[in-house]
Amino acid sequence: MSRPRRTAVRGFAALGLMLLAVPAFAQSSCETLAEPPTALVPAGDVLRAGHLGREIGDTPDIVHFYVDLIGLGLVGPREAPRRFMVSHPLAEFAELGEDANAYDSVSRVVLLPIPGTAAAPGGPQMTIEAIEIKGIKSRRYNPSMSDPGASYLKLIVSDLDATLAVLKSERVPIITAGGNPLDLPGWPGISGKIRAVFVRDPDGYPVELMQITPAPPTTAPAGSKVLGARVTVVVDDIGATCRVYEELAGPGLKFWESPSWLGDAVHERLTGTHGKFRLGIAMVPGSPVALELIQYQHHRKPFQRAYIQDPGTAHFLFMSKDDDVIISRVRAAHLHTLSRSNAPVFLSSTTRSFFVPDPQGFWLEFMDHDVKREPTK
Repeated sequence: MSRPRRTAVRGFAALGLMLLAVPAFAQSSCETLAEPPTALVPAGDVLRAGHLGREIGDTPDIVHFYVDLIGLGLVGPREAPRRFMVSHPLAEFAELGEDANAYDSVSRVVLLPIPGTAAAPGGPQMTIEAIEIKGIKSRRYNPSMSDPGASYLKLIVSDLDATLAVLKSERVPIITAGGNPLDLPGWPGISGKIRAVFVRDPDGYPVELMQITPAPPTTAPAGSKVLGARVTVVVDDIGATCRVYEELAGPGLKFWESPSWLGDAVHERLTGTHGKFRLGIAMVPGSPVALELIQYQHHRKPFQRAYIQDPGTAHFLFMSKDDDVIISRVRAAHLHTLSRSNAPVFLSSTTRSFFVPDPQGFWLEFMDHDVKREPTK
């Protein structure tokens, strides 16, 4: 028997608490920068973008797609064994709201650094954290790209035609109508000529490949196929969601919000979506990575939510200065983390982390390092 899927009306406990808090945020819009942000924002309570976490179906397939075909990096030797392991700290995150016992699960992780996402050459890069989870029920999560809770990765590439030719040779699914790059009339916060195409990775997760001419400044090494990244989250209410992100991440995270509805036939062909949309854009402090929120004027309600172990789901990690500061904001907003203790969880003796869902059920993760040491037992 297949397990029932939850919707916005039947949200689990953590999401229910989140939704109760949304009206307080929704009374005002984003922090409203005067212009779309383009410059690096100094680190503050958030130190930098850590990773786009991706629950995946198969590790070798994901490595082949992102490393061999697109040009991301790989942490560790290619031939290194990546065994499934039981991780009790990770299971703590999934204890709240799961239909299955998370302690029955095993997982393995591979990190894929994204060139051009470090604040300075040679600095720490944002990664894709690809997590393959086995032992508990899961189901592929591939919502419509206009459904709240959906998300996608934007990669700025140096040669779009060459990259797309490689992907086509391996029959990678293409979302964009006609299967070829489109010239975009522009995009807030990006200057230059833009050509782009949407494809799907092995889990069906959308990836936009974008070439900008002239090429933007980048911290990627010379000859890199990838020059930078942006992350987009589809939301139900852009003002409410902006406020949640700003309240949790602190004063360094400020959004520009489009004053009117955007959209045209080119965007519809590019994404396979229909109708107008609004944008909220912020630079992640300490990183040249833009975080975009997009709300479609006419989207489905109720919308499907995922479980954290479902292939195709995603979360975004903010490296924080001190998780205790962030968790105090979580509690002040009457939100709840995905851990049973509703507190940061030690992943190692000096690294702590926790997940909190945004109003759509997209997970935000906050992690600190060398702030506190795990008490000895």
